Amino acid sequence: MEQNPLCIAFASQKGGVGKSTLTVLAASWLHYLHGIRVAVVDCDYPQHSILKLSNRDKAVVQSSAIYGRLLVSLAENKGVKPYRILCCKPSEAMSEWRKWAAVAEERYDVVLFDLPGTVGNEGVLSTIVELDYLFIPMKADRIVLESTLNFASVLNDHLIKTGRAHLRELFLFWNLVDRRERTPLYEQYEKVLDQLGLRHLRTHIPVRSNFNKDIQEAGGPVYRCTLLPPDRAFVAECGFDRLMTEICAVLKLPSHE
Repeated sequence: MEQNPLCIAFASQKGGVGKSTLTVLAASWLHYLHGIRVAVVDCDYPQHSILKLSNRDKAVVQSSAIYGRLLVSLAENKGVKPYRILCCKPSEAMSEWRKWAAVAEERYDVVLFDLPGTVGNEGVLSTIVELDYLFIPMKADRIVLESTLNFASVLNDHLIKTGRAHLRELFLFWNLVDRRERTPLYEQYEKVLDQLGLRHLRTHIPVRSNFNKDIQEAGGPVYRCTLLPPDRAFVAECGFDRLMTEICAVLKLPSHE
């Protein structure tokens, strides 16, 4: 089937900024809560953390309580199936996606690529330049931030502005925000972003242990999961709803049911 989805990624030049968790939450938010047809390409070689999470999710839903919730979720979402997860090396990401797209019966709106933690890995940069949009999480740590700004500036100035890449735009945003940090600190950093001509989203995502909680056999709220939508109260409280609404505006996708 001919496909023309938007290809996006949460990526940075360093690991430890939550990109895989953001990818899972975004995919499930789009697919299960808002009916936007999603596929995920897990090219975070060699650990393939999203594929491993999906396998754990499938094992957990064998319990009756969680399986029942899965059936209810499928019914509420008009029988929507779990989103497709493809697994490959970063250097093969686009070619593997195109191979699947050529034979897939489903039509996709968005494809999320989960890349390795550093751009030094083979194939990461060549995949980034073929994306439509890149979203770069930032931490208010001077060393990490300086590296992030350098990475974003090089992409923006030498690839996007010059038209040398397919990549249309990149946006930075604050992730893992410690609420004890002073607000003026972020305002100062954002002035630097403006001076560098780097676009940034307004939503700040705080540090939350729940971001890394997988589904449990005993039940309870669903946070990070490939088979079920994230808990509505949680994504509203932590600002993830607002972040995804901003991203949907960039992608020109509906952000409501």
